[in-house]
Formats: sequence, C-alpha cells, structure tokens
Amino acid sequence: MEIKQTYEALILAGGRGARLGGKDKGWIMWSGLPLVEHALSALARQSPPPSRILISANRNVDAYQQTGHTVVTDERPDFPGPLAGIEAGLMRCKKKYLLVVPCDVPLLPNIYDRLQQSLDDLPEALAAYVVTSDGPQPLCCLIKPSAAASLGKQLDAENGQALAWLASINAIPVMFDDAALFANFNTPEALQSQRNPS
Repeated sequence: MEIKQTYEALILAGGRGARLGGKDKGWIMWSGLPLVEHALSALARQSPPPSRILISANRNVDAYQQTGHTVVTDERPDFPGPLAGIEAGLMRCKKKYLLVVPCDVPLLPNIYDRLQQSLDDLPEALAAYVVTSDGPQPLCCLIKPSAAASLGKQLDAENGQALAWLASINAIPVMFDDAALFANFNTPEALQSQRNPS
C-alpha cells in the first residue's frame, strides 16, 4: 500500500490555549492520554495512514519531539493563529497533500479518503475540508502544498480566519454525518462533559 501514501499530516498544537487558561492543549489529559497522543492515534487510523506526521508547536517543543515526530514552529511571531501553523506545515510538505487536524479533536474518524476523493474529482481545487451538521470544521482539511502562496498573502494581510482563506481558494466542503466525532475539546467544560468517551 506504500504507493497510496501520497500525503503527510500536520497536527495543530501551536496555539495559545486561551480557552484553557493558557495551557498547552496538546498536553491536556483526556481519557488517560494527552490530546496529542489521541491525535496521533487518529492519524494512525486513517486509510491509508500518512507517510509522515508533523506537529505544529510553539511551546514545549522538546516534549513534542519526544513523540518521535517532526516538530515545526510558526514562521511568524506572536502566535498569529492556526493558519501560521498550516503555513509552516505546507512549507515542509514533501507529498501531494497535507492532511491538517487539530490536536483537540480526539474522536476524529477516518477523513482522508473522502477529502482526497473530492480533490481528485475536482483537480483544480487546492483544498477540501470537513463540514458537519454543526457547521464547518475548517481545521480538518486536506491541502495541496501549492496553496501556501495564497495562505502567505492572507497572513501578510493579518487575516487569520481559516474559513475565509479556504473560501478564497474555492476549497471543497465535504459533509460528514456524525458531528460528535468532530467535537473540539478546547474548554474545561468540553473536557469535563466528554470525560468518558462512548
């Protein structure tokens, strides 16, 4: 199956963690493991799994490196947001696609197949992203590295809105049925309510 591994993956763990009192989200414990480990497990469940995993981190870099995966830091100062992490990942991506997932979506299902099929069906598109009944999930997306130039221009304009950028490159929205699998565990309340996964 090696021939099908046409993509790398990026875990977004480089934010300020403002909703969690400034804590590094990747190391928040849930169900016995830090969230970054849940993200790694979710990527291992993709079909096929990525050929390489990058972790976007701007704090605790040594700890993230201990996972055995490549850590990338923002090219821009002052935590400009997840798009800066995506920019750093795209700049280092050596494959046809980069699958982006946040570190705080531990129940993430297999999304690569359907996102990749959408891009194959519409070759001129530069990205595809998840949409559920709860709305768009712009940070669960599959991107072609050639999108890095437009992303850089948006960040230069100090616009850090992921959905706005995806719209500007005509990214494909792909509907997934089970919204609960994309729940963001990014507040103390969310972590508490999801303490025991079903």
